[in-house]
Amino acid sequence: MKFRLTLIIVVMALASMAHAQGIISNLSIGAGFEGLFPAATSTAGKTSTSFYPTSQRTNNSVGAIGDLRYDFGKHSAVGFAFTINRDTEYYFATSGYTSQVQSNNGELIGTYIFRLPSNEKVKPFAMFGGGLVRFAPNNNLQNNVGNTPSAVNKAAFAYGFGTDLKVSDHWGIRLQYRGLVRQSPDYKLSSSDAFGTELKAHVAEPSIQLVYHF
Repeated sequence: MKFRLTLIIVVMALASMAHAQGIISNLSIGAGFEGLFPAATSTAGKTSTSFYPTSQRTNNSVGAIGDLRYDFGKHSAVGFAFTINRDTEYYFATSGYTSQVQSNNGELIGTYIFRLPSNEKVKPFAMFGGGLVRFAPNNNLQNNVGNTPSAVNKAAFAYGFGTDLKVSDHWGIRLQYRGLVRQSPDYKLSSSDAFGTELKAHVAEPSIQLVYHF
């Protein structure tokens, strides 16, 4: 609930600012699909030999992305993107212990966007920023998860690049790659069910969006 409320506040604040200052012509809004390809994490070589090494991986998935951007100056913009997807976290130990949790996830990421040299039709950009990833388990559990997993929020660092392709005065296509670095979720089970490596994981997130320019 807090995550959704934060998203609503951000969107309303940007819309109010644009209306009040008459700068709506610098706004664009995009929507499309995003692939999520998380890297696996492992404690092998990182823990004492008295403990079994563990690993955690996430299945690849496809989500939906919405992106609100405001351009200022010749080469600068700020963006706020919201992504939703569903995936499953798998946890393994060399002792033979395995478990998995399925969750519905949301990402709220803010970025500074630097626009690279461009022409009227093709406008490349680079970006960096950060935000929050929320993992909300849907109680689709298997194997050794005995306790009820809880939703967790993880801070994230974001970077990426892409290009905006002009279709008409108001419409365009955005091709984008975003990389996200965040901690693997443990759903607050690490102390009770030994779930989660609690290590940083990289997520590759290519996307394609239909963009409307006001």
